[in-house]
Amino acid sequence: MSKSAIYTANTSAQTVAVNDVIPVGITSRRFGCNIRQDGNTITLLGQGYYHVTVSATLAPTAAGTVTLTGQKDGVAVIGATASQTVAAAAAPTNLALTFLVRNACGCESSILSFLLTGTAAVVNNLAVTVEKL
Repeated sequence: MSKSAIYTANTSAQTVAVNDVIPVGITSRRFGCNIRQDGNTITLLGQGYYHVTVSATLAPTAAGTVTLTGQKDGVAVIGATASQTVAAAAAPTNLALTFLVRNACGCESSILSFLLTGTAAVVNNLAVTVEKL
């Protein structure tokens, strides 16, 4: 059983430029005091491990590779990257991420964000679940 959790969803189709953070949308479910949404990011409060699951449906605006990367405090989390190469613009693709991050001390907080690289895309859906273990 987790101590805190949040589920956010961005279901409004919006174009996101290359190297921009994808907005996490709105908080649909939340409990506990260790995780909260702050605008386009999610803040993790307190010591411990946090399990992150992301599902994204993207339609690149041009042919090429679209990449989604999970970041902690603006730095890419090792292994938290998903990519897909599409042959035509507007071809929808689904990307998924699952990773763990850690806050080392009780007074620490960190910020999770999700970066789009490769090619600009219309984000049709971004669902994020974070659980404090």
